[in-house]
Amino acid sequence: MVQGHARALSAGNYELAIGEEAVIAATSAELTAEDTIAASPKNLAALVARGLPLHSLFSEPNDCVSPSSITPASVPEDAFTRGTGIALAHKLSMKRRVVVAFCPQERPALETWHEALKFAGVHKLPILYVIKNGVADQQSSSEHAPHLEPFSFMARDYGYPGIIVDGQDVVAVWRVAQESIHRARQGSGPTLIDCRTDSKRDPLAYMEHYMRKRNVWDDGWKKDTEQGIQDEIEKATALVPAL
Repeated sequence: MVQGHARALSAGNYELAIGEEAVIAATSAELTAEDTIAASPKNLAALVARGLPLHSLFSEPNDCVSPSSITPASVPEDAFTRGTGIALAHKLSMKRRVVVAFCPQERPALETWHEALKFAGVHKLPILYVIKNGVADQQSSSEHAPHLEPFSFMARDYGYPGIIVDGQDVVAVWRVAQESIHRARQGSGPTLIDCRTDSKRDPLAYMEHYMRKRNVWDDGWKKDTEQGIQDEIEKATALVPAL
């Protein structure tokens, strides 16, 4: 819904977030206002998750954000490298702040970030590296099939957990992220979370089914929430200067 309005207003070529809702929402749910998300400036879902005003998103794409600040454009563009630097700053400040860094690629080449990931492990930096790993897309191509497994093992080589999780299951991702964030705050270092996603599955439908089975779903709440989002979009759109 938000992405559609952003594109209609020509507000930047944002990455598709459909099917990734569980990855973004679950890994950022336990963050505080003092924590940081490091993401591509095109990652619309991550920007929304951190509370950036919609009218800002509709005007132009932004960079790595927390609710009160935007990282200057002078920092490295890559989210993993940038996030590692911010995590080091957090550790040096002696405050229990955490960074969640989202990989900007569907099929990442982790050797690109070898030094950053190794550095985070050696210095036990408070950071979560989150990868969205499109299983169905990779399995359809023998060229990419060999890349399905190594991410978690690479993290273990760097001296910290590498965890594979169903990227469509918001509860499973949240549980992994919650534990990983707690570890990071306690000084136990980073975690790499490999979220296996499949474009054929809808995490929102999965979550609704999960909640219905536990008798905690409310159709009225869903309707009110959708209307609230629509109202917020309309208010934000009205604040965007005419082109």
